[in-house]
Amino acid sequence: MPAPDSTPVRTRPRAAGTILVVSAVLALAPGCGPSVPLDTRVTATDSLSLSLARAEAQQALTPQQMEDFDKAIQEIKLHIMAAGTAHGSEAVSEALYQSINGHTLRSIIQMGLESEYTRAEFERSTLEKSMATNALMRTRPGDTDSAAYLSDLRERQTARLKAATEEVRHVRERLAASGDPVDPPSPTPPG
Repeated sequence: MPAPDSTPVRTRPRAAGTILVVSAVLALAPGCGPSVPLDTRVTATDSLSLSLARAEAQQALTPQQMEDFDKAIQEIKLHIMAAGTAHGSEAVSEALYQSINGHTLRSIIQMGLESEYTRAEFERSTLEKSMATNALMRTRPGDTDSAAYLSDLRERQTARLKAATEEVRHVRERLAASGDPVDPPSPTPPG
């Protein structure tokens, strides 16, 4: 009587193993997505799809790029609110989705950086003008309350100016690092 043939039994596990290896190689092979993670298009039609896009981005981007992306989302929301194009959190979120849906991660980050630059540069230039005007103010002799108020105001404005100048510097640095123009459009007042 011939010996039972066990070849089919051994072939099945090899075939399954081969399929798993080939699937893993194909999943990791170039061409399965954009070669540059920043060129990935974002689908953001609601909060769930934005959360999913963010989770995918977190897997592909560097920590600095992810920080830029998160900050860009906040800056775009601030811009929408400042422009007055939407009112209320739901409407602002809807406007955000319309603004970023279908854009690449790179363009969303650039939109956010440009919005941040516009806001920070406007604040910086407004503070400089205000400080120049306040520098001309004088108090009456012996009016210590007014003198203390002006001194405190100048200190607060100086601190705010330093922060706004640092923010402008940081945005310019991030724009340069991303290969985008270092001089975004000249700032106009938000809204």
